[in-house]
Amino acid sequence: MQLILTFIILSVITLVAILLIVLNKNSRSAKLQQIAQTHNWHYQEFIDFDDSIKNANFGLLNYSQNAIFRHFIQADSEYQNLSFKTFDCRAIEPSGIHNSTLILFDLKIPADFKKLHLTISQPQQDTDAFSDSSHQQIIKRQYQSQKLSKLAPHQIPVELGLNDERLSKTVLYANQPGQAHQLLMYICSTNKSSMSLNHWLLAHPHLHIELSSGMLLAYKKNQLIDEDSLVSAVDIVAELAGILSCT
Repeated sequence: MQLILTFIILSVITLVAILLIVLNKNSRSAKLQQIAQTHNWHYQEFIDFDDSIKNANFGLLNYSQNAIFRHFIQADSEYQNLSFKTFDCRAIEPSGIHNSTLILFDLKIPADFKKLHLTISQPQQDTDAFSDSSHQQIIKRQYQSQKLSKLAPHQIPVELGLNDERLSKTVLYANQPGQAHQLLMYICSTNKSSMSLNHWLLAHPHLHIELSSGMLLAYKKNQLIDEDSLVSAVDIVAELAGILSCT
């Protein structure tokens, strides 16, 4: 009798767990699908690894194990003068399972910069699995695999204001540091663009920002964006994409 009762209890717990998973899945899917429909965007629950994204050699997408993309949203026409994609990414990293919402914009930059791969890494405020010393060593090895080198101080335009105490720990890596300097100087060709980038970085710290193949990738490590905040997040990254495109 006790064995039967135990079996019933375990069965109920399992059933409740399955129902919670299904409800959670359906809730996020339904909400994101509604958002896409409202804005005339395309929604797809699962997607394959896109060749253009793969060729861009983005760190999280190319150097993690078993990356799974879900809840893909794409603007069928330009959004704030630029096209974008956003999706959830679940990947296995040395620090553990990584779940993030990624936002990807196509930039309008000169063709000479399309082969540039640039990352802007901002420090974490709180110590966690993604900010400890061992993880930082993993990140450095990833940058080496991506053939990215740290920009020296003289390769970063003073106009960007990265000498500001609040941005002093911001680190830039690039596959072609000289070309990265040229792009940053291009962004700083007007004081408005350089100050806008400085203000944007100050307003949105602790994001991983990566530019490659003329695309901008932005996300916060191990954080899914709430459905109600997604449009605002897209707007924020659209602002950065506009600054980098000097539009």
